[in-house]
Amino acid sequence: MTDSNSSAAIGSCYLRDVPDSRVRNSDYGRYLEDLEPGQTFRHWPGRTITEFDDTLFSLLSMNQHPLHIDDHFAAGTQHGQRLVEGPIVISLVVGMSQRDIGGRALETLEYSNIRHVAPVFHGDTIYAESTIVEKGELADGRGVVTVEHRGYNQRNEKALTMLRKIVVPRRPAQQGA
Repeated sequence: MTDSNSSAAIGSCYLRDVPDSRVRNSDYGRYLEDLEPGQTFRHWPGRTITEFDDTLFSLLSMNQHPLHIDDHFAAGTQHGQRLVEGPIVISLVVGMSQRDIGGRALETLEYSNIRHVAPVFHGDTIYAESTIVEKGELADGRGVVTVEHRGYNQRNEKALTMLRKIVVPRRPAQQGA
């Protein structure tokens, strides 16, 4: 359903051109003015990765490496069991950060320095925290933020580190500080 004066659908995550009377304030994500270098956010809740999650992701991504899908093969490796695919951990850590940081982001410009620093297994619960590393402005005037993400397992062992650069909107003038 769309308004005759609007090209955006009601309930769309992109609320451009929606009349002010239909837009509700959200605490999902932050504006550029709310983010400063050095801020650290601990994201909650964590997420337990099940065998189903990993198998489904293997099928969806067409990653058929036996380390992820073959118990017998994986038993003979250094870890002695199947490993969770790295992109699942990346996705969870980024997803957990959305409510606190990136929920208003307009786009992701870059992922970099991705390091899987410990294995993740079925049944592990991933928790995340993020630190604002840099804040600036693009040539076109839009705000840009670099975020360092860290993922930990239930034993508080670091499993993932990475950087992500996102475009974050400025607070609309009518919303004030």
